[in-house]
Amino acid sequence: MRLDLDREFSVAQNSTLPGGACNRLISKVLCSTSAGPKSRIQVSWMKVLVADEISKSGVEMLKSQGYTVDVRTGMKEDELVKIIKDYDVLLVRSATKATRKVIEASRLKVIGRAGIGIDNIDVDAATERGVLVMNAPSGNVVSTAELTIGYIFALARKISQADASMKKGEWKRKEMKGAQVQGKTLGIVGLGRVGAEVAKKAIAVGMIAIAYDPLVSPEVGAKLHVRLVSLDRLLKDSDFITLHTPLTPQTKDMIGKNELAQMKKTAMIINCARGGVVNEDALAEALAQNRIAGAALDVFVNEPPTGSKLLSLTNAILTPHLGATTNEAQEEVGSEIAEQVIAYLRDSVLKNAVNLPAKLDPELVPYMPLAEKLGTFASQLGKCSAGKVEIMCMGELAKKDIRIIAASVITGLLKPLSEEFNVNYINAFAMAKARGVDIVSSTSEEAGRFTNLIRVSLQTNGDCVSTAGTLTPDRGPRIVDVNGSPVDIVPDGCFLLIAHTDKPGMIGKVGTILGDNDVNIASMEVARAKVRGPAMMILELDDELPTEILRKVRQIKDLQSAIAIRL
Repeated sequence: MRLDLDREFSVAQNSTLPGGACNRLISKVLCSTSAGPKSRIQVSWMKVLVADEISKSGVEMLKSQGYTVDVRTGMKEDELVKIIKDYDVLLVRSATKATRKVIEASRLKVIGRAGIGIDNIDVDAATERGVLVMNAPSGNVVSTAELTIGYIFALARKISQADASMKKGEWKRKEMKGAQVQGKTLGIVGLGRVGAEVAKKAIAVGMIAIAYDPLVSPEVGAKLHVRLVSLDRLLKDSDFITLHTPLTPQTKDMIGKNELAQMKKTAMIINCARGGVVNEDALAEALAQNRIAGAALDVFVNEPPTGSKLLSLTNAILTPHLGATTNEAQEEVGSEIAEQVIAYLRDSVLKNAVNLPAKLDPELVPYMPLAEKLGTFASQLGKCSAGKVEIMCMGELAKKDIRIIAASVITGLLKPLSEEFNVNYINAFAMAKARGVDIVSSTSEEAGRFTNLIRVSLQTNGDCVSTAGTLTPDRGPRIVDVNGSPVDIVPDGCFLLIAHTDKPGMIGKVGTILGDNDVNIASMEVARAKVRGPAMMILELDDELPTEILRKVRQIKDLQSAIAIRL
């Protein structure tokens, strides 16, 4: 049995459909809640708390629906806890924290974030309480992209340094010699909404755009006139590098000392995405020693970045998280989140939902975390541009509607490197389709020695990686197959997967390198097809493997590949 998942879920994402039509599609996956798909919510008594400033048009839009809207900004957690029990909807930007304490004290049905990032919302707590969380990811795309382009010109022409010099009474024309951006190569890390908009604007001013995004197909890159390359190639070839990825365990410190060392001495780096994607200490050191020419940061690990070494550097431009701080962006995100809240409460239309309402099919719920982990595992195992994903549910699962399982897989696949923070079970298929990923789902009643089995295969650039997992009644979730090799690992923690030739001494060589560098091995499995043939070694590590240690492992003779994976 094969399902056209792209079609059904892309239709469900179309917010222009009448509420009932959209609901009928979504309700195939979701069970109803008090705010769910089966009936409209009576809104005459709805109370909305706007805890951060949003556009007046957004507030008026809510009032026009008959809601009581209170605007009370600048509240701390304890103040919010005292009053939140009186409200059904909470709207925030980035200042107000919707913590577990706040959520558990509430009767909230919806938390809306006017913007893309949801760092200030405890999504797990909201999900447990059946509170729908949604964001507005589109409103600030242009503003953030324009700030990035502004940074490129500011760095190239030393505008910040020249301004500071002039205000000291100096006239240093020779020292302020800059460079044209036309003809220069811009490396874009993350080709989502903002990254794609930056590419369009950069190409319009004569730049050459290249990009690294493992979840974007070459066809999508070609449409944007952007050449997809590996991260190493991007670092070496780019004159400017701009980052547009979320902060996840996979992207934390993705630009560190080793990555900065690969850049040209004349290169400059820009981060308008999230603090922590660039290692700030390593960046400060590289700038201080002139190993790269400049940097511009709008986001930081700690905001404000009090005491940061970057504050004293003249070749670094720093701004206080201004990416979405334009009149137009504030107007758009305020209106966008208001429209989404109204569509959900009035017509049960779900758009940009960060989580799911509760009460899913109890027989499928236990498989959803496993399926998501399999998607994340496959994403890191592939490490290349995604082309086609095949999801097969076997055994007793074949009798079920497996779309929520497939959606869980795609959610896990997209999350590690996706710019879209709101990737979830509802919108995963639409996001995958936008990135040119072909999704095929199928079922089979045959599951071999297992009662149920979920297999995920990822085809990329002619290569194929695969993994499979199951739920065991006594030991819980297990990954039981990697690239055709039988394994038995718990899908949680840090792993090192090594493909090698089965010969004496291989385990010892790997163990020696890890031991010499204080990396502790929690467990190990070795799978092989035949003696002295291809084999796979899977090491569970106590901590994430540093990049420099991974490079040392890869230098071992007769080792085909070594991949670090974090679940």
